[in-house]
Amino acid sequence: MTARQITSALDITNWLCKRAETEGLSLPETKIQHLLFLAQIHYALKSGHCLMPSFFVCGRSGFYEPNIRTIMEFGLPLMSSPRFDSATNDFMELIWQKYGHEEEGSLNNFIISLECWKHYYRPERDVIVDITRMTDSFAGSIKNSNSTLENSSKSQIMLSQNGPVRVSAWHPRKLSSKNKK
Repeated sequence: MTARQITSALDITNWLCKRAETEGLSLPETKIQHLLFLAQIHYALKSGHCLMPSFFVCGRSGFYEPNIRTIMEFGLPLMSSPRFDSATNDFMELIWQKYGHEEEGSLNNFIISLECWKHYYRPERDVIVDITRMTDSFAGSIKNSNSTLENSSKSQIMLSQNGPVRVSAWHPRKLSSKNKK
């Protein structure tokens, strides 16, 4: 998976920020990281190639691109609007439509509910991940769980001493009429 479509993860970050601006939105850095990861993994699933040269690290709040994290500490640098070919622009528009309007917390819950995050996450350290190995796990966790972002708001992934735990509302069992006296 050495081929890439875009020359820099910064171009994708810039596209996401410009796209959000057109709707009067601002993107927090963690949401940008989630969108970068989702764009990269979806593109790899679709084409077998990388969207951009980058590497991702698995941390407590999901996957992040450390170079973009460092750059975003000071805000997005002044850059002209990125010019992508129509296929790449259409692909990015699909990513935006699918994930761009989600709340940051909901998107975070979605990311950390993925099997690939559970596989790579280590509480004591961040781990560099291999996108090529992750595509099957990502696709499988989407298909097997049938989870959508809407359903992720009904349960949350919380960290316990033993690792990630899915927490949802408690529903007491119903007593049958035989148990009543």
